[in-house]
Formats: sequence, C-alpha cells, structure tokens
Amino acid sequence: MFAIAAAFSLVSIALALVARVPTYRTAPLFLIPIIWVVYVLRRWLNLHWFHYLLFASAMFLHNLGAFGYYQNSPFPGVSFDIVVHACFGFVATFLYFRALEKHVPVSIWPLRLFTLMFVMGSGAIHELFEYASYVMLGEEKGMLKPGTSYFFDAQRDLLNNFCGCLLALTLYGIYRRLANGEGRGSGGRLAGSILRDSA
Repeated sequence: MFAIAAAFSLVSIALALVARVPTYRTAPLFLIPIIWVVYVLRRWLNLHWFHYLLFASAMFLHNLGAFGYYQNSPFPGVSFDIVVHACFGFVATFLYFRALEKHVPVSIWPLRLFTLMFVMGSGAIHELFEYASYVMLGEEKGMLKPGTSYFFDAQRDLLNNFCGCLLALTLYGIYRRLANGEGRGSGGRLAGSILRDSA
C-alpha cells in the first residue's frame, strides 16, 4: 500500500505541473495528505490493499479534472462530474463497510445501512466544502462554479454517491458470499483471493 500512496503522490504532483485549470495546480496540497492519512490509518480502518487501490484510482480520476474534463467531459454524453461522484460513492463504501464491520458489532443489514449513511454524510460534507470555497474564494478560484455548472449540481452529486454506494454494497455482498464458500469453483477462489486481508 505504501507503493500505491507514493505513486499517487508523484502522479498528483506531475498533473499539477501540467494542469490547464489553475485550481488544480494546488490540488496536491489537499489530495496527497488525504491519501497518506488513509494509509496511516489502514489497520484501524481494516483496509484491504485492493480497496486502497480503488480509492487512489478515484482520487486520480478526480485529479484528471486538471485537463478541463469537468468542463468538457471525455465521456460522450455523460458528465465527468457524474462519473467521479459515482466512483467516490462506490469506493468509499468499501472503506466504510470494513471499518464499521471491525468496530461496530451489528448484523449485516444495519451495517449496510450505516455504510450508506456514512457515504451520504461524507458526500454532503464535500458539497458544503465546495460551497464554502465559492463563498470565500469566488467562482474563479473556488470549487463551485455556479455560472457554468448544472443548476442542481449538489443534488445530482449526492444521487450519484447514493447510486455508487448501492452498487458497491450489492457487488460486495455477492463477492463475500462467493468467498465464504457459497460460490463454487474458480469464482469462489477468485473472490477469496480478492477479499483476503492484506498483511
């Protein structure tokens, strides 16, 4: 996991140097500490290396906004913002689920509900930070761009967090069933290898 954090840090700095959008030139000051804080807390979070890789990949995807993708999406017919928020909802689910599973002794359905609440709460806090940056720094330097963004941007972002979380909970439930032996053959072995705890 150290290699993942180090690689993301280097790539983040490189993207800042070639960023076309001015606000991304300072992005490493915020994103690199986040990736390392999660690394430092990896044992407390019960973090699996594959989920950490997904988390770093989602951060990298967001960082590609340095090329103006939030303004001109590289995905035909789909907003880059939609993809990023769905990915963060998807990835955050694994981190929260495993941490809650380790520290909160509840059955599976309350655990899933708590995971959903944490993902949505994190998404709401992010939207508040976006608004605060706009109020303090203005539209040019802030994260929120009301002059060019979708009118219901915050609501759409949260909806995509929600959809990403539900997809992750569904897929994780299937993989864990396979890993616990309910799946047969190579499928069960593959799921077991993916979900096995890292040392």
